Amino acid sequence: MTSVDQRRIVGRSATVRRTINNTIDNKLPLVLTLTVIGLFIPEELSFYLLGLRLTVVRFLFLLLAPLLLVKTIQKLSSGGYRFVLSDLLVVAIGFWFLYAPANVEDLQSALNHAGPIVLEFCIAYFVPRIMIPDGGAALSFAALLSRTIAVVAWVGLLDTLTSHRFTHDLAAQLTAPMHNVDDWSDAYRMGLFRATGPVEHPILFGFVCAVGLLIAVAIPMRGRRFVILSCCLGTMISLSSAPIQIMVMGLGLLAYDRFLVRFAKRWLALIVAATIAVLITFMINDNPIGFVISHLTFSPESGYYREWTWEAVLAYVSQSPWFGAGFGELPEELNHSIDSLWLVLSIQFGYPAAWLVGFAFVSAGSLFRRGGKLPPEQARLATAIGIILFLTIDIACTVHLWGCVWILSGVLLGLRARLTELAYLAHVAGPQGAILQRSVLRA
Repeated sequence: MTSVDQRRIVGRSATVRRTINNTIDNKLPLVLTLTVIGLFIPEELSFYLLGLRLTVVRFLFLLLAPLLLVKTIQKLSSGGYRFVLSDLLVVAIGFWFLYAPANVEDLQSALNHAGPIVLEFCIAYFVPRIMIPDGGAALSFAALLSRTIAVVAWVGLLDTLTSHRFTHDLAAQLTAPMHNVDDWSDAYRMGLFRATGPVEHPILFGFVCAVGLLIAVAIPMRGRRFVILSCCLGTMISLSSAPIQIMVMGLGLLAYDRFLVRFAKRWLALIVAATIAVLITFMINDNPIGFVISHLTFSPESGYYREWTWEAVLAYVSQSPWFGAGFGELPEELNHSIDSLWLVLSIQFGYPAAWLVGFAFVSAGSLFRRGGKLPPEQARLATAIGIILFLTIDIACTVHLWGCVWILSGVLLGLRARLTELAYLAHVAGPQGAILQRSVLRA
């Protein structure tokens, strides 16, 4: 190979790198940027409109709902829409969240209590699902989300350094406090104040930071090392075992996918191996859950409390398994913090609600028809989001996801569904379209 040929190859490589950077950091629709920013505005800055308390992101979603409806109709009429199973499930979730409490109480109560929950999750899903124009924009959106979380992590550090909820207290000076940390029995761990940043709780803050870390590890972006370091710091200063476990498990699954990328059945093999390992664990250990609680959590007392809560709540919900108990006052023995998304959904909306949300988290990667392959960066992003959604199912067994994380879950689900749709559209476009996409986005 001559020196001229070598210079040409180097020049082409530099051009590809510039193209990748421009593609991953290209300009996003304003709606997507506002959604990311709105996610992390403290809830103390909410306001009342017609008797309803609206956070900034709820108000934004109310404004976006008509636009999303118009864009969805345009997409359907143009032939650019491809069905993803999560589309149907998210609509079913919205319906059931209103229908179940309306049966238990009345429609007005359902709209007042469940309406905001439906608005946050369903609109959060359809914003990236409908508004992301292409694969490059999907990468840009994920990169923006990850970099924003990195900033949130540093904001959370101010809590630990000042020993109070810096962001929430600052926002409360403009409105009114939403929480009193003096009532927290675990505000401090290992002598340090647990960080929350603009998020509602340290566990949720740590989970958000773990999400930012996994996305940054999966895809190239500007300031990638800064993002990884910042999100890792944020996960640790939450001083919560669940986010740290999510971070470790997520990194392990990403490494597994990267090392065995040529093995087509790698995920099936992992599922089979994990199932066998769980079965063996239950055979050789009389109380495997107790072992996990005793050895893999910061506070075993909190872990055993969660285990007792599962038993008590399941017995209570069994009295009304289809529609739950609505939003009325719980019995005295259950009238306390219930630390599981699945239990809270079961109480408020019945077992079908919990199953619908769980199925939605695993359905965004499915199509009734076989799809094509995404370019490498988009494929890695799709894998990372799929891993995060799987880990969300896991953490939701011991953590109630509300506020910022509830909305973020809808956003990630919509992003994964959009990537699934793009894979199918690339398949329909034929080999030339797929080759062109890969040439632009190849690492």
